[in-house]
Amino acid sequence: MSDGRLTVLPDSRLDSVREILSTRMEEAAQAVADGAFDECFNITMKAALKDGLAQASAHEGTVWLLDPTGSFLIPRFNNGPDAENFVGAFHQSVQAGMIGMVVSTEQPICENEVHKNARQDRTLDEKLGVTTCSMLAVPFYFAGKLRGVISAVQLKRADATTDPAGFSPENLRTLQHTADVIERLVEHELLSFSLGFGTGAL
Repeated sequence: MSDGRLTVLPDSRLDSVREILSTRMEEAAQAVADGAFDECFNITMKAALKDGLAQASAHEGTVWLLDPTGSFLIPRFNNGPDAENFVGAFHQSVQAGMIGMVVSTEQPICENEVHKNARQDRTLDEKLGVTTCSMLAVPFYFAGKLRGVISAVQLKRADATTDPAGFSPENLRTLQHTADVIERLVEHELLSFSLGFGTGAL
């Protein structure tokens, strides 16, 4: 009789394919980071991220992925009105900026009054004509490695007269939980592709 606990033991019949599957997962993860993110990041993941950003009181958010060299973070998804002006094109050095610090420390941040922080790289703000007032950023993992950062921001545009309210520790926890959900969904998609169950080809 079941005691209500899920017990799934390793199947020795899979021993011979684990290394192959691990290699295939890494190849798929690298393809995603190298520009195939749109093929993986489906409508369910986008909806989960947008809902999480709204619950975290963010104006918008971005999924940043490390480039193959690990030197730059490249925005692969953004839900804001300026997305087409920088997604896939902008390169943020991991040696600079707040999100670069998240990569180097692998620790989340909750920073209000970002525009007053000397650590902030203002290059993208100047390009888009906005001021990032507050930022949340969390490490983004899949296929067993740090692959990038998910950030959430509150912005002030040129015609705004007041700063937004800022983020709370609860907002940060919401973004962390959302990132965890996205990580699991991405891994499921990569596993499906690797096993031939996916609808596309990475």
